[in-house]
Amino acid sequence: MSDEMERALALVDEATIVADASSLILAPSENPGGTEARAARALVAIASRLGGQVLVEDAAPDRPNVSVRFGPDEPGLLFLGHSDVVPAGPGWTHDPFSPTVVDGTLVGRGSTDMKGGLAAVLQAMAAVHRVRPDIALELLVTADEEDLALGMLAHLRQPPRAYRACIVAEPTDLATVVACRGASNHEIVVRGRAAHAGRPEDGASAIAGAAAVVDAILADHERLRAGASGPLGSASWSVGRIDGGHATSIVPDRCTLLVDRRLMPGERAEDVLARLLDDVRPRVESLGCTVEGRTLMAMPGFTTDAAHPLVAAAVASLADEEHVSAVEAWTAACEGGFVAEHHGCPTIILGPGDITGQAHQPDEHVRIADLGTAARAYVRLTLALAG
Repeated sequence: MSDEMERALALVDEATIVADASSLILAPSENPGGTEARAARALVAIASRLGGQVLVEDAAPDRPNVSVRFGPDEPGLLFLGHSDVVPAGPGWTHDPFSPTVVDGTLVGRGSTDMKGGLAAVLQAMAAVHRVRPDIALELLVTADEEDLALGMLAHLRQPPRAYRACIVAEPTDLATVVACRGASNHEIVVRGRAAHAGRPEDGASAIAGAAAVVDAILADHERLRAGASGPLGSASWSVGRIDGGHATSIVPDRCTLLVDRRLMPGERAEDVLARLLDDVRPRVESLGCTVEGRTLMAMPGFTTDAAHPLVAAAVASLADEEHVSAVEAWTAACEGGFVAEHHGCPTIILGPGDITGQAHQPDEHVRIADLGTAARAYVRLTLALAG
């Protein structure tokens, strides 16, 4: 181990990571239903204490992006995260916004997704900067990742920068994720014609038209799944919400569907929606209804060659921490695809916590030991990439 590596690793303090993650959890940033302003202020306080150069820019009122830079003002290694969390919801045995340490874990909304990861990244960046101030490091923390990606869309209005690589600190249970599906949200509106329920033939049921849309979505989902291949499997559909009708005695004149469509790398959300509408429109119109749709959010997927030096360095960094890091594809989605597409840099996802078993759950928690392991791995990875 080199002297600079040894000195940087010695600066990583697990207790400080827990304290910083706790301060972020104490700043609720539920989305939808709140803002990220308090969490952004907590981030600024942590980064400033560690010596980072901080830039705060509003993506929307009270919804700021936070950029933290260490070292020269040039594109280097980019870390990516987000400051919002999903709503706490019911079922907690602890106050979700009062962080608690239980059996070696930090419990609280956002501990896994992804305020624990942000604290680990900041600790690692500061440690590297102390021994190698010549290395350019940046952490971009966006608002609204859990909903419409307003923060990332604001970032994309800036010119591309030639980053060497991007590491998304989302929870992967310390696996190295090299491929990720994209995500898109769509609103589909079916319009019919109201009538008295005693003479339904005088109207056109928008709910019946919406049922035809759901049938088409389910059929296309099965078609996609049947053709699944490779580490990412296939694209997928899910109908998340349906609203329609006024009363049992009225033929419904409107029905709205909110639909999730997971995207394969290279797919465009607008094209996917257009194909669905073209497919289902004849059936809907045969029922006396019309159908239209719009894309509410589109997040691209990405792939990075598993043989890329970034991937090898990530796996080796975890191995040096005596942790076997599998090279995987991810079933979730993240904003790494935006960065890979906009900035043209190799991208991986690597962070503490379990996206399926801990994130978005009651009593969300992350192992404290994994926070420390992640921070030290980020130090090793950063120094390895810098040569």
